[in-house]
Amino acid sequence: MSGTSGANVHGDLVLKARVRLLSHNDRVLHGEEGLWVYRTLFAVTPHVYAYKLALVLREAAEGPRAVQLPAVREALLAEARAAAAHIPAHAPAYQRQMWEYAVTDLRLTEQQVGRTDR
Repeated sequence: MSGTSGANVHGDLVLKARVRLLSHNDRVLHGEEGLWVYRTLFAVTPHVYAYKLALVLREAAEGPRAVQLPAVREALLAEARAAAAHIPAHAPAYQRQMWEYAVTDLRLTEQQVGRTDR
């Protein structure tokens, strides 16, 4: 790793995140581990990991823990929104339109838990 790559992300952490991702057999690494891996790799190459980071952040925001803690949920959604802004214009349509779909899904989730105040 060169000293200019990423937002001061330590090279060993980036290597560990890449190894973990390479050893994962599914298309997307989910949960807390996915959050850690994609946050780490996003810091180095945002255009590559923007979609997957936004996706796992959105999943975390829809999880039972975040639904119970509105401030945590809002922080996760803000981070997902910021990550989604880095999805490149040449990405597949489903990636570029992810935030539009996410907003619809989140409104449905809010209605299901009785939070229709938005």
